[in-house]
Amino acid sequence: MRIDLHLGVHKTATTHLQRYWLTCGQVAGATAVAPSLTEVRMHLTPVCNPPSVKSAGGDEAERRRQAATHWLQDWCSRAPALVLSDENIIGSSARLFAQRALYANVSGRLQRLAEMLDGHEVRIWIAVREYGAFLRSAYCEMLRHGPYRPFRQVYGPMDLERRGWEHVVQEIQQVFPAARLVCWRYESLNDLRPSITAALFGLKRAAMPPLDDRRDRQSLSQLAVELLDDIHRRVGAEEATRVHASVERVVSGHGLAHFDPWTDAERSEFKERYERSLSALQGLPGLSWLG
Repeated sequence: MRIDLHLGVHKTATTHLQRYWLTCGQVAGATAVAPSLTEVRMHLTPVCNPPSVKSAGGDEAERRRQAATHWLQDWCSRAPALVLSDENIIGSSARLFAQRALYANVSGRLQRLAEMLDGHEVRIWIAVREYGAFLRSAYCEMLRHGPYRPFRQVYGPMDLERRGWEHVVQEIQQVFPAARLVCWRYESLNDLRPSITAALFGLKRAAMPPLDDRRDRQSLSQLAVELLDDIHRRVGAEEATRVHASVERVVSGHGLAHFDPWTDAERSEFKERYERSLSALQGLPGLSWLG
């Protein structure tokens, strides 16, 4: 059984792709099916989580693995191939800032999943994104699931020289040494989407469903962040958290500048580091580079 595992890095249009691929799997003639994100996150992603401290160690992990195996077997009986996608498989956006590193626990999380997928033909798909835009958007996403904190209270400089995208991808290769790994730049997705979809679902371009015109959630605007920072400073974190969603809805729109916390020096450094990461990725043996 072929399993295409999309390790959806946060803020690389993962939600958009998940919606689109769910539809693609329902097209007549498609050679693969795609469970919804809700199902993947309920049944498969928990396998990647370490057992809780209160559990009896391996018992909890084994229950997760057995439940996920039964779910996977059911889906494998429906088509020749299966497309699985969830950005939380490799970690959470909050942990990026807590650990000051890009997906520091990826090896351990994927090892548990690799053991469960043993015996299947696995292909792994992953996008990377320019560091400054990625970290800015990941911060905005983190705020939607937790208390409001000003950016500079959350962000600490990350050592991207020692742990950039190329290091994350190399760790993935080490966990899945027999898997074919396909990587692309998020910035090139619009051009690459048809070829990626064709490779996953065996559909010709004319047979692909139209793109969903709904837009994924945008990053916070600069004005919204300034207002929330002022509320945080004047009234406190609890009130800033309470009104966050309302401020985001009211102070939004395509005419407003996106939140951008970086200095000119930081932007330049991120851009240069991203170029070096892309060069390193394209030189990795066993990696198929798109675009």
